[in-house]
Amino acid sequence: MIFGTILAGIRYQDRPAAYAVITNASGHTAAVKGRQHYFLPGGGSLPNETPEEPIHREVREELAREVQLLHKIGEAIQYFSAGEVYYRMNAVFYRAEFMSEPSGEGEHELHWLAPQAIAGQFFHQCHEWAIGIR
Repeated sequence: MIFGTILAGIRYQDRPAAYAVITNASGHTAAVKGRQHYFLPGGGSLPNETPEEPIHREVREELAREVQLLHKIGEAIQYFSAGEVYYRMNAVFYRAEFMSEPSGEGEHELHWLAPQAIAGQFFHQCHEWAIGIR
């Protein structure tokens, strides 16, 4: 799947990334909040990381928790900009579950979003798409 708009004449930087889709017993989805929008736990890959490694690293940094990856659920490309930089994000999504309570203070607060509260709330359209994969 491809999300976002490709603008003519723009040079896009490749950005590999991986995210966890975590739901609780009530069907709510785990998310972290940026300035205005939500993101799935996870983020950009560092050089030579496997797709699974950034999820573990980012969830520890963002939420001070450990996760278990259950299975890969899909991949998507998202075109977006952050300031003056344009990205072509290659995102890999995994179904996952938290393995621990917070082990300290994470960079972000954990938000549990109800299914009816998801549409239009995420910065990346591909995150909403991944949440909808069952």
